[in-house]
Amino acid sequence: MPQIGVRLPTAFDSAGEFFADVQALEAAGADLLLLGDGPLDPVLLVAALAGITSSAALGAPIAEAAQLATLRLLSRDRLAEDIEGWVEEPFPENRTAWRDSLAAHEAKGTPGVILAMDPRLLDLLRNPDLEDDRSQDLQLAQG
Repeated sequence: MPQIGVRLPTAFDSAGEFFADVQALEAAGADLLLLGDGPLDPVLLVAALAGITSSAALGAPIAEAAQLATLRLLSRDRLAEDIEGWVEEPFPENRTAWRDSLAAHEAKGTPGVILAMDPRLLDLLRNPDLEDDRSQDLQLAQG
């Protein structure tokens, strides 16, 4: 199966909630936590993520050599500098679409799939093989 990456929001109101969400995504099995361009400094965010995560690769648009070297050290070499071949996908409509998408990417040899952060992603990562589709329950729980 391809690895799963999560495009994290580049702006948030509560650092505590953001960090809790990131830790939950890593615990659920996300392989890559990716930051894009945004109003917050990606170097500082990746440094903070390196301190609260332990296994997921970390990625962000960082170009300066000294910053990259520092982040490699802080992240214990988990900095994802090359995600060539990874495919950005919209959030799947249901579990069947999720499984079909992953199977199609596996057949193509896609190294990884990137989804935007979504509260429903935790359930898909934690329970990938559930047959019942509880998407409506998840939508009700989210409001």
